[in-house]
Amino acid sequence: MKLNFKTLTTAALLALGMASGANAGSVFLTGHDVDLHDGQNGFDVVILDYLRGAGTGTAIAAASYRVGVIRSTGIGFVGGVLEGAPLWAGGVTQLDPSTVSAAAFATFLSDIDVMVVASNVDCGGCALTDADSAALNAFAPEIATWFNAGGDIWGNSSADLATYYNFLPAGAAAAGASIGGSSGFVCTAAGVAIGIDCDAGGVSNINGFPTHNRFTSFAAAFTVFETRTTVSGVTETISIGLRDGRIVDGGIVDGGTVPEPGSLALVGLGALALGLSRRRAAAR
Repeated sequence: MKLNFKTLTTAALLALGMASGANAGSVFLTGHDVDLHDGQNGFDVVILDYLRGAGTGTAIAAASYRVGVIRSTGIGFVGGVLEGAPLWAGGVTQLDPSTVSAAAFATFLSDIDVMVVASNVDCGGCALTDADSAALNAFAPEIATWFNAGGDIWGNSSADLATYYNFLPAGAAAAGASIGGSSGFVCTAAGVAIGIDCDAGGVSNINGFPTHNRFTSFAAAFTVFETRTTVSGVTETISIGLRDGRIVDGGIVDGGTVPEPGSLALVGLGALALGLSRRRAAAR
């Protein structure tokens, strides 16, 4: 179930986030620095379509999908994460996490539908420093509340920073040492199903672009969309995703859990707010 956050109140967000059984947000994590490569032949569109629920019948309309970009102040993009219009037509705001308090960060989240984390600067030309990554990780509680109310997350490349995805719970996703190369990436069946163009010889979303990290471990709730096999025969995981997940009990799980009795009142409060504010549109 996808929610639009333009008109949700803070109280409703907190109510939904605290409800342990609330079906919630979606995540896409990738070792590609898609933000540096002009959207990578439309890979940005594929990712945002997946996150907003395209094809599910409950998608947020592309034109209403509000994007918030986490990046460092004063660092520019070559090409840039702001490609992909008109999908990004719902609006884009940008924030340096080192410049705001936890309360201000929560307010920022309450006005967006998807949080896009720019790639780490060590990928070469990318836009989030190690210090700003640490600042973002400190907001993990606020991110969990927002995610559990339906917020979506797109995390770009960690380059060589092992803690890059620590804005998610411990064990959700661990990045390995940085990798190199721009070819040999292949889609799984699930990757093909969400629309990733995997052509290694022609136009591709994933081949032909320098890529910087793999995932050495991740929660069972994630689906693998893309891999690469090394010359020694080791299969590396490059892109993973999760729809309608929840952050609960220090981990991340898929949705569908019935609320605990103590959460029912909170779910009711959130549902009331959502009933008044939610806007729906059919998937494209």
